[in-house]
Amino acid sequence: MTKLLRTTAVAAVALLWVGQASAFWLNAGAKETTGNKDYNGVNVAGQVGLGDFSLKPMFNSYHSDVSSGAFNSYSLRAGYDTKLFGVGITGGLTPSVNGYNNQFAGADAVLSITPTGEGARERIGGRDQAAGPAQGEGLARIDLGASALYTNHRDHFGSTNQALASAARVGQTDLTGSAGVSILKNLISVDVTKSLYDHKPDGLNMRAPRVENIIGLSQVVQGFPNTSTNVKLLMSVLPLIKPFVDYAHTTFEAGAANSNAYSAGVAVQMQMLELSAAYERYVQTGQTDRNYYTLGASLRL
Repeated sequence: MTKLLRTTAVAAVALLWVGQASAFWLNAGAKETTGNKDYNGVNVAGQVGLGDFSLKPMFNSYHSDVSSGAFNSYSLRAGYDTKLFGVGITGGLTPSVNGYNNQFAGADAVLSITPTGEGARERIGGRDQAAGPAQGEGLARIDLGASALYTNHRDHFGSTNQALASAARVGQTDLTGSAGVSILKNLISVDVTKSLYDHKPDGLNMRAPRVENIIGLSQVVQGFPNTSTNVKLLMSVLPLIKPFVDYAHTTFEAGAANSNAYSAGVAVQMQMLELSAAYERYVQTGQTDRNYYTLGASLRL
């Protein structure tokens, strides 16, 4: 976990310096996941805002014994997020590794409904798309969200001259609907994603995409997802300690077996600093069950 600690320390020093030198607000975090088959993944994000406007650069990297390389993804979200609603656009890419690369772009929106009309301080959901400075409040607050993401996957089949070889490609559109509820400071969220393809995956003469990020999974997977459902419960047991459980079910195209992921963890939420740890068991028919462990840290100024 030394990579995570170094990244968090550098981010903390940079945030403290910038926070003192300007009126901007900043959120930054990093997490590292390790698991079976020598899996290692790192996620780093830093959100810089002025009022309701923000920019959020993100970096994701992973490799394993079966990944056919180390893949790095770079993206940026530009958002306008108030207590009542949030909208954003995201774009990014994964540079070519062993013939595979992708480019992606999308948009997201969320609406918060509260009995008091005060709105949200942080969105309730399985994926951190629109974030505020602290956890949500209110009795029976509801967040309703939707997003669309288009990804252009390209694969050169491992040709020795990838610049000249014709690449196979497929376009993937992920449509996600989300609902989150806050009841007595316990947060429950459901995210459902349907993936559509401009060419039927069963008839494609190409490898499954090397980089698939599915809501609720701590690791990057390879495949053609069809549908994915994620349910998450974050419990308010103590003022600072928040245990959580998570379940994700995914179906795949091209004859791949369905998967189920069961996760549990704890977040320690202080005013400026949040630390988290989680364990996930990933089960897929015909495959050996896999275990993943994640440590994370985030800082808010």
